[in-house]
Amino acid sequence: MRSMFRMRKVVNLLLKEKKIDENTIIHIEFSRYLNDNNKRKAILNEQKRNEKERNEYRQKIEEMYQEKGIRRNPSDTDILKYQLWEEQDHKCLYTGKEICLTDFLGDNPQYDIEHTLPRSAGGDSTRMNLTLCSSVFNRDQKKTLLPCQLPDHEAILQRISCWKETYEDLNQRIRKLKRPHCSTKEQKDSLIQRRHELEIQRDYWRGKYQRFIMEKVPEGFSRRQGTDISVISRYARLYLKSVFPRVYTVKGIATSDFRKIWGIQEEYEKKQRDNHAHHCIDAITIACIGPNEYGQLAKYYHELEEYEFGRGKRPQFPAPWPTFVQDIKHIQDDLLVTHYTPDNMPKADKRRIMTPQGKIMAQGDSARGSLHCISHYGAIEREGQIKYVTRAELSGFKEKYIVNIVDDEVRSKVEQAVKEYGTLAKAVAADGIWMNKEKGIRIKKVRYFNSVQKGVLDICTNRDRSRHEYKQKVHVLNDKNYMIAIYEGTDEKGRIKREYEEVNNMAAAAYYRASNKTFAAEYDLIPKCSREHGYPLCYRLKTGTMVFLYEKTPEEVWELDRQELLKRLYKITILSLSDGRITLMYHQEARNSSDVPQKDGAFHINEDFRPKIRVSLNQFKALVEGVDFKLNELGEIKRLR
Repeated sequence: MRSMFRMRKVVNLLLKEKKIDENTIIHIEFSRYLNDNNKRKAILNEQKRNEKERNEYRQKIEEMYQEKGIRRNPSDTDILKYQLWEEQDHKCLYTGKEICLTDFLGDNPQYDIEHTLPRSAGGDSTRMNLTLCSSVFNRDQKKTLLPCQLPDHEAILQRISCWKETYEDLNQRIRKLKRPHCSTKEQKDSLIQRRHELEIQRDYWRGKYQRFIMEKVPEGFSRRQGTDISVISRYARLYLKSVFPRVYTVKGIATSDFRKIWGIQEEYEKKQRDNHAHHCIDAITIACIGPNEYGQLAKYYHELEEYEFGRGKRPQFPAPWPTFVQDIKHIQDDLLVTHYTPDNMPKADKRRIMTPQGKIMAQGDSARGSLHCISHYGAIEREGQIKYVTRAELSGFKEKYIVNIVDDEVRSKVEQAVKEYGTLAKAVAADGIWMNKEKGIRIKKVRYFNSVQKGVLDICTNRDRSRHEYKQKVHVLNDKNYMIAIYEGTDEKGRIKREYEEVNNMAAAAYYRASNKTFAAEYDLIPKCSREHGYPLCYRLKTGTMVFLYEKTPEEVWELDRQELLKRLYKITILSLSDGRITLMYHQEARNSSDVPQKDGAFHINEDFRPKIRVSLNQFKALVEGVDFKLNELGEIKRLR
């Protein structure tokens, strides 16, 4: 829905500016995985087979309940568990124990559905990523680990070796159907459909097996994004057809082909996704693919095959205009990427609740956004200083933190085990680490000093109060800042000085909660003048705010041409509470933040380009969106002061 709303704003602005009208031709890229007739029939046949299987399992579950004198309709979850149970040959893949029907069905199941690749790591909730697992093992050991990170990974792979054999056997059967020799079209279509069915089954078992051998989840592995794009494309087409009579679709695979044919991308080159300009390049390519280009594509590939077999000349596919490739490859020089970062904190939560009159929408009092990190911290006094400690499982503990273990005797036992076995992981996997083996006291968890000293929040009071005041509160770490307010003024000598006020998410949530009827504007959340010297408010910075960096004076920004101006455009990504620093990302940067090299320090005109910059508040010299300038959905810049 957010994508649809953003599209509507762009289209409405284009219409208002008279850049397009109702006679404009619209091209929409559909997912490259749109299926032909035979593939659709194969999918339908596979769905029917799955439905038949589910009905059989439903009947078996009903019979089991009837034998116990229970009348109950199996839920979808019960049927899914039964499917996973059959796939696993009635065994738990992680522990190797036999699973009975009563272990996962009924009111108190001992086995539950587990995500092979944790959802936090990009795993989805498709059956390919699910297994039936012991609830205790999933809660205490598997947690958010990948299967390859478990100590008995080799044993797990032996239990699923049949999956590998299954998809390898399917591969061989698919190869035999690659070149069907048939006398009629019906026979050929039937064999193609059968091949597609085997490919669907092969992909399922291969994907299920691969999730157990992955050492890390590769970028783009999750299928959720691709599914979302397909749905958005379908609804965008229906929506746009209500205004524009000529709305045509372009397959994603055709976009990829034409990028290579027109020379934008080499034949076997991987598409570059480290710059948001690749979206614009695709959009221009899609706009240039019309019925005429589609008609010539088949002829081009036929002539290309002839050329590859040594017959004829290499075919040429004319570009949309003579300088097409050069223009496309320099598109990022003049491209402004606007980022939409909604501020959901002031929006009250709404939920459906059941009342005697029926379901109604009620406005809640909960915050939108993370208020703090999950882990709780303990507080202890050492050498007259309050230090924060946290507890961790020894199985996932990092060796570099062994020196920080609080208890001297526990630390000594762990160090001795590491010295004996070589690594902590080997020591834990071999026999475990014992505090007292004769009495059966094993070291499972350790407390260690955490380096976190700033940004700790006291969220509530403990039920059982300690005589020490510093132990009476529940300590957590601040997750994100909602806002940093910068105040600017001059001292007695006329030098510009700054002060700042930080607002974390917890303070903002308390201010914006629905039960607080007093708030009127953000100026109530922060003081209008600094607390120490009374400097006036200069900027309110939030995550997602766009800024133009300058070195000496703001006027130097407006003297630049567009290409140089865009090199100064950055987006605020992190407002740090612990050290009072701001992290900025170049507006076209599309890589994950962890993959982008960061360099600290103030901006300088003649410096080497930095895609990621971290500055202190005193080093922050920039024009701020909403105060100094405004950006619209078309990438146009309007100066405000």
